Amino acid sequence: MSASTAPQQQTLDVAAWVEAAFDLLAEGGIDAVRVDPLAKRLGVTRGSFYWHFKDREALHKAMLKQWRKWATYQVGDKIERAAPDARERLRKNLALPTAGPRAKRAAAIEMAIRFWARRDKEAASAVQRIDHQRLRYYAKHFVELGHSEEDARQRAYLFYAALMSQAIIVTDPSTDVRERLADLVIGGD
Repeated sequence: MSASTAPQQQTLDVAAWVEAAFDLLAEGGIDAVRVDPLAKRLGVTRGSFYWHFKDREALHKAMLKQWRKWATYQVGDKIERAAPDARERLRKNLALPTAGPRAKRAAAIEMAIRFWARRDKEAASAVQRIDHQRLRYYAKHFVELGHSEEDARQRAYLFYAALMSQAIIVTDPSTDVRERLADLVIGGD
């Protein structure tokens, strides 16, 4: 091992492995998340991985746990603090998919996790929990805007589907439909 990698090994923790795993996930899906490429990316030996994780499955569980945390609490809390009312919070959510490089990475991770969920029960369970939580969150805002529970659930679904589409469909600025979506689903002031 070179002297330049020794300090990394001393400070390398579970979070660093999970972050590197998310980079590989975003680039090539769950099959790309393997011990050797991760160790190489982090500039450490394979043994360092096993210091932190029993096996690859343990890393996968840590990834899903971290994704659930990011996918709900961090984004929701930030928007709740920044927006005074339900309409504004929903509009801020519409801006998330185009909010910059971090949003692009988050969208790639989200897509990869959803593909992973098609063949893995734990990933599917994590996606289902996140979807239910997000739909409840959006429905709560529509109820706050005066919609019935049933209408709020339907609007939440349409809103969420459009939000997810904005994150994964590559478009140019002329096809940015956020304002139109806001008018149709959220309604005017």
